Amino acid sequence: MYSVETSVKVVRPEGALTAANADAFKEEMLSAITSGSTNEVAIDMAAVDSVDNSGLVALLAGFDTAKRHSKRISVRDVAPSVRIVFELAQLDRAVSIVDQPNLQAA
Repeated sequence: MYSVETSVKVVRPEGALTAANADAFKEEMLSAITSGSTNEVAIDMAAVDSVDNSGLVALLAGFDTAKRHSKRISVRDVAPSVRIVFELAQLDRAVSIVDQPNLQAA
């Protein structure tokens, strides 16, 4: 029997993901993705109530970086108002959106 260990790094943005904080969120997300200690990053959006264009661009940068580093990335527990923005931007087609509250950080 084969055993595969996976650790999930969880990034938890809060409030509105906008131009005011998108760069800080992007840095945190990219740091989690490029760290050698994990092969999956989950973006826990439970505390995010809105996302603007800058927030979407930051997320896309994370998805691109994860792909280049052969890491899995998912967006979890997305509020309905944020999910609508994802759907309008067709971001829901590019990334896995999972409804899974209460993620534990690795």
